Amino acid sequence: MALIVLAVVLIVGPWDDKKAGPDSGPTTQPTGTQPTSESTTKAGQSKNPKLHEGNRISSAAISFPRRNPPWSDRLRLVQQLHNSSGQYVLLQENFDGRNDWYADIFVGALGTDSGFNGDPKATAQSLSIKLRSSMYGDIPVTFKNVSNGAVKRSDKSGWYFQQTVTANSPKLTARVLTLTVAVFDLGDGTAVAYISDIPTNRPDLRTAESQAYKGINVG
Repeated sequence: MALIVLAVVLIVGPWDDKKAGPDSGPTTQPTGTQPTSESTTKAGQSKNPKLHEGNRISSAAISFPRRNPPWSDRLRLVQQLHNSSGQYVLLQENFDGRNDWYADIFVGALGTDSGFNGDPKATAQSLSIKLRSSMYGDIPVTFKNVSNGAVKRSDKSGWYFQQTVTANSPKLTARVLTLTVAVFDLGDGTAVAYISDIPTNRPDLRTAESQAYKGINVG
């Protein structure tokens, strides 16, 4: 997997407030990124580990039900999340001579260095923008804001932002993805996040992500 350094992005349209969470997720991605150092404050520690037991993908105080093949487990490290874990599907290998293209679902904790100040909406919006470079690097992509709104899982309140990602490459068979970011407030000054990017032309992967999103446990 190549290490990506710089993103080329075009931001289109304003955010539209919605009241309900998205039913399906996004589909693009694959670029290696480096983990950050741990925050001095332990972020996202679970106070109810039983929520994350069983056949689930978990990190800190957030988890989702493990998806069946073709999904595979892996760590998905982006600098904004600590100790993130998730699953992926390889969509296209070495499509431009340097990069692979993936569908991803992953979760992790937001540390005190994330800028979280108790407002999951502001944090989710900021994280959505930061991920554009973390996840797509120097692959030319265009972003369009789709929706955002309040979401709740396991009695923990949060906010999601969703945008479409269009790769400007004719070599890709899945050029358009949906990127979903949801941030949940743990009520102790820290937060956790769910991130997915799924191709719009793969209903099987969209269904799998939708079930993962609906099955999130937080706490």
